[in-house]
Amino acid sequence: MSRLSNIVFRLYQRTLHSLALYPTLIALSFFALCLLVMSIEYQPWLMSLKQIVDVGLVRNADNARLILGTLVGGIMTLMVFSFSMVMVVLNNAAASLSPRVIPGLISDKGHQKTLGFYLGTILFSLLLITSIEQENSTQVPSLGVLIALCLGIACLGLFVHFIHSISRSIQVEYILNNLYRTTLEKLTARETKLAGVDDMPSWPDDQRWHEVFSRHNGYFKELNINAINTLLCQHDLRMTVMIHRGFFVMSGRPLFKLDRQVDPEIANALLDCFDFFIEEYAHAHYLFGCTQISEIAVKALSPGINDPGTAITAIDMLSVLFSKRLCLPDLDIAPLDDEPPRLFHYELSLDELLLLVFGPIRNYGGADASVLLVLLQAFKNLLYQQLRPQQKADLLRHVRSVQETADHKLHNSRDREAINQLIERINQTNEPKPPIPLLAITGITVAQKNN
Repeated sequence: MSRLSNIVFRLYQRTLHSLALYPTLIALSFFALCLLVMSIEYQPWLMSLKQIVDVGLVRNADNARLILGTLVGGIMTLMVFSFSMVMVVLNNAAASLSPRVIPGLISDKGHQKTLGFYLGTILFSLLLITSIEQENSTQVPSLGVLIALCLGIACLGLFVHFIHSISRSIQVEYILNNLYRTTLEKLTARETKLAGVDDMPSWPDDQRWHEVFSRHNGYFKELNINAINTLLCQHDLRMTVMIHRGFFVMSGRPLFKLDRQVDPEIANALLDCFDFFIEEYAHAHYLFGCTQISEIAVKALSPGINDPGTAITAIDMLSVLFSKRLCLPDLDIAPLDDEPPRLFHYELSLDELLLLVFGPIRNYGGADASVLLVLLQAFKNLLYQQLRPQQKADLLRHVRSVQETADHKLHNSRDREAINQLIERINQTNEPKPPIPLLAITGITVAQKNN
């Protein structure tokens, strides 16, 4: 049963993010609609109704074929153009933003539904054409032709909406805002989940627990929580996951620990609950949204694009996301209804997360004073939040990293003065020990200059 649950879980994960999901479902719905229309088209009660209501009904078989054929040809053209526009958006995103945002764009539900409506209308019209008999027949599927005409008009409206939507999808601000909202929702959802736990448990002492080794190579992205909780409760086990989501796992590496040794069948069942794949979806975990925003910022700082404004916007968004992350613990649990949690897994610590997300921006934007100033401003804003002592130490550590980068890469005295002014405000507000050193200007420090 557990294996079947994991198969369904993996199939759901792959299908949910497929470009063909909604087009297939909508096309099948239109196919069923066409069969329904064809089954009632010549019923006596409907034939009588057609005699009374004659507006928009086609009586001639040749006209019906002409209308349906025109609809098929026209909507086919719209569909080809729409698919071409999707490919243009994906190529533009990969070239100017980051290849990691492509899976999120492919899984956009609005575009999938529009393409599915096109396919469904074409399928409906083609099936309807096959139901039209010889020219001398008095039976014409007039109701079906009327529905096809309405669907064709709806396709024109959807095409206008699609052009508007696709033109927004090319804009970096739109993609950044989507990533920001999705990541913020994931952080809020985790905060809500943990708020429902009356007594937040600490990480168990698992030093002597039994290790279970991975049998797959790949990026750990998802975990079938329901199946794992069922197995842990069934066999009275506790479990700690030793790898962070998004990290690469090689076969033979310790993947998780159990509080006692179990049979290989149980270990294999638990291993089967881990899902490994390459794509990163922002709605799967907040880490993926943060790293994608960071990569867009790094891409914007490249010489080929040279758009520091986008990088600054990304830093501001990340600072808000980090302010939400500061309220969360460095571990996650899978709550159970009537007993303490049995599944624990680490989240990246604040220091590791800052290095992973802000580190590349600091590296690639180190020669741009505006980027370093915004980074310092972001850290200063985060230092105003309610912090644990370790969190404050981590933030100040990364402030020092920005100071060191500025010291090595900024040579203009005005830029260095601006950095020093912000560092002085951080020192005055937070009183780090030792204080963060100021940058030297024309051979002497600002403090010496003031004296």
